[in-house]
Amino acid sequence: SGEHFIVHTGREIAFCLEGQLIYTIENQDYFLDPGDSLSFEAHLPHRWRNIGHVSSRSLLVFCPSDDQDRPAEHHFESDP
Repeated sequence: SGEHFIVHTGREIAFCLEGQLIYTIENQDYFLDPGDSLSFEAHLPHRWRNIGHVSSRSLLVFCPSDDQDRPAEHHFESDP
């Protein structure tokens, strides 16, 4: 997701499909292997990165609490 922390409304769910990920939420690290999942309040500063030697794939579910919020834009914009 990059070096900057992301913040948006609602909840976020991450499910690791392949590879290994590390999610950092409020400076607490959570390691995800295939089959692991994580659910958290998205207003907490968060980011993730691949920590393995192969590409990783994950499923991200955004549940914004504000109809105007666009969490995918925060996560996947090319230049913050």
